[in-house]
Amino acid sequence: MGISQSLSTVTTRAHAAYADALAGHRHWWSAVLITASSRRQADLYSRQIDGRRRTQSLPSATSFIVVPDPDSSRPGSGGATLNALRALAESLFPNPENPPLAAWWQSNRVLMIHSGGDSRRLPQFSAAGKLFSALPVRAPGGGVSTVFDETLALSSLWCERMAAGLAIGSGDVLLVFDADGLDWSRPGVSGVALWQRPDVGSQHGVYVTGENGVVYSFLQKPSLAEVEAAGGVRPGGAVAVDTGILRFDPDTSAQLSSIALAGLPPNQPLDLYTHFTGALTRQWQPSPSAPSQFHSLAAVLSPAGFHCDSLEGEFSHIGTTHLFRQVMTEESDLSQLYSSHARLGSEAPANVVSNGVILDSVLGGGEIGPGALVMECCLEGAVRIARNAVAHGLSAIPGPVDLPENTVAHQIDTAACHLPAGAVIRVYGVEDDPKAIASDGALWFGRPLLAHLDLLGISPLDAWPGLPESDRCLWNAQLFPVADPPAAWNFARWLMGESRGSLADSWRAAPRHSLASSAQWADAQAESVRRDLRNRLRWRATVAGLALSGGDLRPVLAHAPGLAALTSAASLIEQHASNLESSDPSSAASLAYQASLFYAQAGLDARASELKNHAFALVSTAVSALAGRSRPSPAHRFSLSSVEVSAPARIDFGGGWSDTPPFCLDWGGTVLNSAVALNGAYHIRCRARLLDAPLIRLRSEDTGESIEYSTSTGELHSASAGDPFAISKCALRLTGLFHPGQPLPSLLDRLGGGIEISTSADLPVGSGLGSSSILAAAVVRAVLEMFGRRLSTQQVSDLVLDLEQMMGTGGGWQDQAGGIFPGIKLLSTAPGPAQKLRYQPLNWSLEREAELERLVVLAYTGIRRVARNLLQQVVGSYLARETHTVQVLHSIKTLALEMAHAMQDGEWDTLGALMNRHWELNQRMDPHTTNAPVEALLDRARPLIRGAKLAGAGGGGFMIFLARSEQAAAELRSAMNATDWQIARDGLRIKRSEL
Repeated sequence: MGISQSLSTVTTRAHAAYADALAGHRHWWSAVLITASSRRQADLYSRQIDGRRRTQSLPSATSFIVVPDPDSSRPGSGGATLNALRALAESLFPNPENPPLAAWWQSNRVLMIHSGGDSRRLPQFSAAGKLFSALPVRAPGGGVSTVFDETLALSSLWCERMAAGLAIGSGDVLLVFDADGLDWSRPGVSGVALWQRPDVGSQHGVYVTGENGVVYSFLQKPSLAEVEAAGGVRPGGAVAVDTGILRFDPDTSAQLSSIALAGLPPNQPLDLYTHFTGALTRQWQPSPSAPSQFHSLAAVLSPAGFHCDSLEGEFSHIGTTHLFRQVMTEESDLSQLYSSHARLGSEAPANVVSNGVILDSVLGGGEIGPGALVMECCLEGAVRIARNAVAHGLSAIPGPVDLPENTVAHQIDTAACHLPAGAVIRVYGVEDDPKAIASDGALWFGRPLLAHLDLLGISPLDAWPGLPESDRCLWNAQLFPVADPPAAWNFARWLMGESRGSLADSWRAAPRHSLASSAQWADAQAESVRRDLRNRLRWRATVAGLALSGGDLRPVLAHAPGLAALTSAASLIEQHASNLESSDPSSAASLAYQASLFYAQAGLDARASELKNHAFALVSTAVSALAGRSRPSPAHRFSLSSVEVSAPARIDFGGGWSDTPPFCLDWGGTVLNSAVALNGAYHIRCRARLLDAPLIRLRSEDTGESIEYSTSTGELHSASAGDPFAISKCALRLTGLFHPGQPLPSLLDRLGGGIEISTSADLPVGSGLGSSSILAAAVVRAVLEMFGRRLSTQQVSDLVLDLEQMMGTGGGWQDQAGGIFPGIKLLSTAPGPAQKLRYQPLNWSLEREAELERLVVLAYTGIRRVARNLLQQVVGSYLARETHTVQVLHSIKTLALEMAHAMQDGEWDTLGALMNRHWELNQRMDPHTTNAPVEALLDRARPLIRGAKLAGAGGGGFMIFLARSEQAAAELRSAMNATDWQIARDGLRIKRSEL
């Protein structure tokens, strides 16, 4: 039967309704009761529910009660129903003599899910139950969904159809039907049937009803002839197949609860679909000698009305291993019903080639065949899961895992009182029926069970000690040794016939479980530990994948599953960084920085600090490699007696920060800036001259300080931010001549004398006009000119980058390039280690250029800001791949291009808006870019300007205003005590004096 489009929308509607219930926006079930076959199974169910509670994946206002069958009792589905109703009543009304059941049931809705079977035909879920068998769709709360999760979601539509009362369903079937067809307002009891083929009905119950839905009879697994005889076949041949859903009105629910409080009938099971439905149709009456509960049940149900709503719909019965594998891996009615959901597990992890489905697993590599299923496995070695095979829960097996076609290998931890605790790996064929009797030809791996045992050298008495032939089946055969996982896997391979040699003697000596006993003694705590390990490893793999793909790790860092996971992830990322250091230091720097964040979160501050420093050192390495192409070979002698280099300052309109390594190495940078003369002069200068005496003299004209070196002391070779002579010292090192321990007098004598380097930058410190980088360019140019080295602008820019890394200040190329290259220009680089500057002057007229000069006002804020800490902060944020920083850096590159177009076209309003946008983005990247005095200054200027931003890193220095008009610019210059500025038509100006 095909799936109609309207039916496929039911799952979407149900999930939307369930989402409302999870959010607390919809009145849902008051309580959900889940039956279990034993206390151990109930404990497993409770753990599943508690896990969902922790992740807020269940409606918080609903009580979830797991009720095990009474000890050493098989009460039947009807007895389990009464047992669950008693547990509910006792939880609501502890110790009352006359509980107000009738009043409570009039205003509450309860869902009961029967899931107390031992799942013999689906042994993988014999411990956890079919209710929690996985489905290939995403759960409402995320992760892999189960029959339980989907039943809750789908029941949200049933819930809407009943004001109060009890609804009962089965935990091994997934039902999809349009609940709008339910009439649950009728008194008494209602069933739900789906129109299906007669052969489907022969495997289930069938309703026979009148036109108004009154149930005449309920047939158990009838033949077609029996249904025809009862009048249960409608035109077209379909029959009303029981879904297992029964709805009881509030009065009937209260009366059943009263019967339940009286206790279950001793040693006599009650069946929900024989005794309950039989009493309703009067097809069953208790004998006079039957226990009192039977008579009470008949007295309540016989007079109650019994209706059935027969609907179009689909149900997926996950009753066998074959059906489960098929549902999980193949196109089916279920996958069509969930067509709006992407099939889970279809994407394979790295190093795994998969044509099957992988769920909740961590794999080191290998191949998954068509139709194969791997779930809840944790295997670091190579795997080969052949066609249609199922690997479930395999963990801690060090070697390769090879599973043949159509075979199941399921690892379970056991903790029996009569056997040692350990792993059991249960192996069998996908098509095997564990309930089939061995002497009747039962199969194991598709071969006769007894014959396969004989090939292994296992006698029936070894496999079934103390059991008669009539009871012997795969379900109760003691075949599976308890051992550590590697040994258990060796036994499993031998049992499958996949290993050479015989392990029969070792097998006989080993403690062993059957499918039945391993399920009975499943260790829920050990499974929780393995699940936590998978979560940690999967989280670690997610972290590593994000790191290697350049993702922002802060979201996963905030949800780390413990200290062990943090340190494990940090170590893995650090290893990836180490592997890339020689080939890609920029990417290695990012990974090292990200690893430091995980160490810091784990409380390992010393290691975090060490690795963070190493990350910045790797950035320096990347820059040094870039500058290496520009470093000149050492000279033999001085070739000039003196050289003077003067340079303009620069103002940046857009793109600043995109020029900073490692962003520019990864993505390329784009900057719009202008070389500027202030008050008609170039204020950044360096003069180098030859000395007769064999010494080095460094002078700062700004501070009046000077220092001389006549020997090669350590101080000459150390330079740091704040040292007034740091730039000069590093410039000397860039010549390749001056090394620690090298005798200075003899070196200078060979060069032809000593050297004096005088520097001046008559601008406020922290001006934002690029003065320190441009001064470095002037010094580098002057020193190398003294040795006769003629450098290109590209070489000078590269060497300044290198120099700033020596000083520890870092920085990009736009500051020095802004002064080296003249005028207003776009400067850009392509991604990669070369970083070759592309210089593109604006294509505009002199009149347009002059208009800009008249409209732009440059004013000093009086606030000093040192960019070094900010630089480390922004670079660190980029190394961490923080999303907002990466996005801002890309955005300001685009802004630089848009600003250039606006300038060229004279679109001053657009330019002002772009400047304001740039200012907003700078603040988003670093909130300290602005402060109260800066904001006060902007507020004063706002009526007169189109836009504004601080020059450079922000936080102080010079403010760049774009006035609304030339008159507004004049007012602004007067009000702000602005600095006179002009576009510099030259870059570096050099005056040489020959020897």
